Amino acid sequence: MGPEEIIMLSFVIVVFAGVLIVLMGLRQRSQQLEMRHRERMAIIEKGLLPADVERFLPDGPAMPTTTPRTPARRSLTFGIVLMAVGFGFMTVIGVAAGAPAVAIGLGSAVVIVGLAFIVISFVTRPSQWPPADSTPPRPPV
Repeated sequence: MGPEEIIMLSFVIVVFAGVLIVLMGLRQRSQQLEMRHRERMAIIEKGLLPADVERFLPDGPAMPTTTPRTPARRSLTFGIVLMAVGFGFMTVIGVAAGAPAVAIGLGSAVVIVGLAFIVISFVTRPSQWPPADSTPPRPPV
């Protein structure tokens, strides 16, 4: 077995191991959700109210606010993904084509664009969210 075959075999093993880890994580999350659902149903069968139901009651606390997907967060996510793609191009071209100069040139161009999106996300980020004078609406009765 030559060095190229060993490297290719190791990449294939790493990819399959990654897929296996993701599948195991999804299975564990599914089991956790099922256990949480069974626990909730057991509480309801006993005639008790689950802890998260009180937010829907008229005298319960106000509904929690969630952070919306702002353009700044989308730019940050896109910038991180674009940088990862750039580093991936560097690796693939550098290893497969054996041209490190071309790999650094092309990959770093994509990385710089991703870095620009990350900078944009920090520049356009609102100073405070939610605004201090806004209160979340009460649930309908």
